Amino acid sequence: MRIFITEKETDLETLVSSLARTPRAAASVRARVLAANPHLADAGRVPKGGVLMLPDSPEFKAGVGSSVSAVSANVIADKFNAGARAQMSRAAAHLESLNAERTEVRDALKSAAAKRLVESDPELQKRLAAADVDFKAEQKRAAEVTAQLKETARLAEAEMAKLQKLLG
Repeated sequence: MRIFITEKETDLETLVSSLARTPRAAASVRARVLAANPHLADAGRVPKGGVLMLPDSPEFKAGVGSSVSAVSANVIADKFNAGARAQMSRAAAHLESLNAERTEVRDALKSAAAKRLVESDPELQKRLAAADVDFKAEQKRAAEVTAQLKETARLAEAEMAKLQKLLG
């Protein structure tokens, strides 16, 4: 078994193409990658710093990944932690973007012309109210995901520290 750590964000098909020895081997490599990493089946993207297990197989390009026994726990922990920080940073940026968009819309609706338009159109009032409810729900989900990512990263870092002590 080999460990492969993604150097940049990618999609599964691009990753498989980069791992397969030949284009004909791509389907088999894809199946083997998914079998060893079932969490990728529903993922549209593989994040930078993603740690994947790759089976030893002649269908994979030579030199792809590192032998499990050749990678130190410190290297894995450092790369995993960097990937987790990058993921949290993306989630925080998304939440910040949502908040900025809402502020822009709210500011635009404060103008006299927008107020008159909204006050004169009951259907628009309903749509704006529904959009506000949807936005608040999306903002809540984004905040929950950010909190879950932070907690997951904290727990994973603690597990990595235990692993380092066991192997060190």
